[in-house]
Amino acid sequence: MRTIIFSIFLLFFITACSTKNPYTPTKPLSAYKTNTTYNHINVSDALLAHYRQWQGVGYKYGGQDRSGIDCSYLVYDVYRKELRKNIPRTTYYQSISGKSVKKKDLKTGDLVFFLTNKKGSRHVGIYLSHGDFMHVSTSNGVMISSLSNPYWRAHYWKARRILNTN
Repeated sequence: MRTIIFSIFLLFFITACSTKNPYTPTKPLSAYKTNTTYNHINVSDALLAHYRQWQGVGYKYGGQDRSGIDCSYLVYDVYRKELRKNIPRTTYYQSISGKSVKKKDLKTGDLVFFLTNKKGSRHVGIYLSHGDFMHVSTSNGVMISSLSNPYWRAHYWKARRILNTN
């Protein structure tokens, strides 16, 4: 019985917002500064302020506080608190919000989505600039990764634009 319970727990842990081969850019946070605005808010300033508050906070499936958060909560919280925009709480509903964006046309604040296994588990992050995005890694918590990392490049699914920016 313990083996079954452990196996179920392990399955949930592996499939929810899973990440492998994390990449931490060597760029200073100031490199992500853009002039993108939404409702008179500088989007990059808002994203980076939120990142500084949550950097390193660990992953927890369904988590919503400093003891641990999941990928969709990070996105939900950034949009709600920093950008004053209500979006859905779950990765699935976030993935059908807004409008589709081609990878080559990504702007600061766009949501980037990944399919992380054959069962269709989804992961979401927020595009910063220079090919990097912030997200919650199961191994490193809230962090910045590169879309050009082989893992993320192989699992990239789509992007959505939620904000009508300048």
